[in-house]
Amino acid sequence: MDYITQKYIGIVGVRLEQFKKRGKNLWNCRCPLCGDSQKDKTKARGFIFEYEGDVMYKCHNCGVSTGFSNFLNDVDPNLKKQYVLEKFGNKTKRKNPETVDDFFKSVKKKFKTSQHNRLQGLERVDRLPSDHPAVKYVKGRKIPEEHIKRLYWTDTFQAWTNTIVKNKFGTIKFDEARLIIPFFSESGDLIAFQGRTLNPKSKLRYITIMVDESVCKLYGLDKMDTTKPVYVLEGPIDSMFIPNAIAMAGSDMAKTCVLDKGAEFVIVMDNENRNKEIVGKIEGFIDNGFSVCIWDENIIEKDVNDMVLKGMTPESIFESIKRHTYKGLQAKMALSKWSRV
Repeated sequence: MDYITQKYIGIVGVRLEQFKKRGKNLWNCRCPLCGDSQKDKTKARGFIFEYEGDVMYKCHNCGVSTGFSNFLNDVDPNLKKQYVLEKFGNKTKRKNPETVDDFFKSVKKKFKTSQHNRLQGLERVDRLPSDHPAVKYVKGRKIPEEHIKRLYWTDTFQAWTNTIVKNKFGTIKFDEARLIIPFFSESGDLIAFQGRTLNPKSKLRYITIMVDESVCKLYGLDKMDTTKPVYVLEGPIDSMFIPNAIAMAGSDMAKTCVLDKGAEFVIVMDNENRNKEIVGKIEGFIDNGFSVCIWDENIIEKDVNDMVLKGMTPESIFESIKRHTYKGLQAKMALSKWSRV
C-alpha cells in the first residue's frame, strides 16, 4: 500500500469512532455511514483493507462495499479532493519520510480533541428514533440528510457544556435539552457550538458557546473549498441548503480571519428589505469589497430555509443567488432598488 493512502487513512481515522489498526493494511472502526450497531455501541463493523492491490472499505453492518476514495468522499468530500490531488496530481515520486504508524501517532496527537472525542456524551440525530423531537424538528425543517448526521442532541445542555468549557454555567439550577450544531475549524477541531432549544417557552432559542476564542466564529469552515466561491449566510441551517456555504452566526465577516484565504466570498443576508440593520450591513459589505446577493424581488420568504419550506428547491435557490450576485457600483444600485428603508 502506498504511503499517501496510508497517510490519509491516518487522517480520516482520527474522525472515526473506535478506529484501530488490526493488522498489516487492515484498520477497523464503527461505520460512519450507517452509524453501526445501535444496540451495542462497542461494536465496530467497518473495515479499511487492501484487496488485490486496491484499498477498500467494507461495513458488515449495513453491507456497503466501496473503494477508499469513495469512502473518503462520503466522510469528507474536501479530504477526498486533497487525497486525489496528492496521490494522482503529483507526478514526482514522494519519499516516505516516516512510517505510517509514526504518522498516525503525530496526527492523533495533533487532533487529540477530535470531533468524536469532543462530542462524547451526545447522541447523533441521525441515530435517534424517528419519533424523537430532534428528528421531527430536522425533518420538519427539511434539512438535507448529509447535514443531519453532523447534528447532535443532549438532554442536559448546560451540564454537557461544562465538560467542554470548564464551569461555563457554574452551578446548574435548571438544565434543558438542546439540539447541538458543532462548528469545526478547517482542520476539523471543534471551535464552537450552538445549542438550539425546541421548547417554545425558552427565553433563548440559540445559545452559542465558543470553545476556542482565538479563531473565527464561523460555521462550515471544515467543508469550505476556497478554490470556488464561498457563500456566506447568516445562520447555519440556511447554509446547509447551499453548496460550499458557511454561516456567520453573528460574527463580523469584515473582521474575521478567513479573508486571507484568497477566496471569493459572496454575502447572502436574509431577504428582509425593510430591516434597517440588514440593509446597513449589506451596505457595509459592499463598501468592504464583498460580492453580495440582492434577492429577487419576486421572492418573499425571509431566508433560505423558509424558501425551501414554501416549495423552492435548494438548486433553484442557489441559481437565483448566483443570478442576483453583485459587486461594487452594481451592488449599490441593486441594493437601492431592493431596499424599502
